Amino acid sequence: MSPLDEDPPAEGPEEGEPASRGPLARLRAVWANPAYRFVILFLPFLGGVSVAYTQLVKHSSPVIQWFIKATAFLEYLLLDLFSSEVEIKGKMIWFGDFAVKIIDECTGIYEMLIFAAAVLAFPTSWRDKGLGILMGCPLIYVFNVIRIAMLIVVGRYWPNAFEFMHIYFWQATMIVMITTVWLLWITKVVKHDETPISHST
Repeated sequence: MSPLDEDPPAEGPEEGEPASRGPLARLRAVWANPAYRFVILFLPFLGGVSVAYTQLVKHSSPVIQWFIKATAFLEYLLLDLFSSEVEIKGKMIWFGDFAVKIIDECTGIYEMLIFAAAVLAFPTSWRDKGLGILMGCPLIYVFNVIRIAMLIVVGRYWPNAFEFMHIYFWQATMIVMITTVWLLWITKVVKHDETPISHST
């Protein structure tokens, strides 16, 4: 048999070339990527937040009820600064002849929980995560109070625009607010802590 008829020898990996990685090594590589790790953690965190919040509302948690009444009272105080037409009774607020009832969806709790899930999923220290939740959640709550007050004003003076502002415009602004506060936390807290300190000689 001539050499041309012989099967060529199997080519192995060249010197210095890594062997193909197995499934476990690939999973480790995915986990090592901060972007992938954030998505992997955020999705179950978000699912847990949604289930937990639903259960809290379903069982009429005293915490939820407290937030509802506190939010209604803050709306009254804020609007009362600009008008004497504002009245409150429990969860109901009247601004002239326009009335709204504050419910659990008006408290901003769900938005704060989404923000907390995004913070917890981000690959950084527990100290930074704690600072993010302590600083970001109050900001989101304050923004939500202002949002509802402006909706009440719209309902009082421009009732035809209330549904659009409530369902579309302000829901979108809450998403923007959560994202903005989250990015602000990454920029001002996380990145600041990661900046190496230069020592003068």
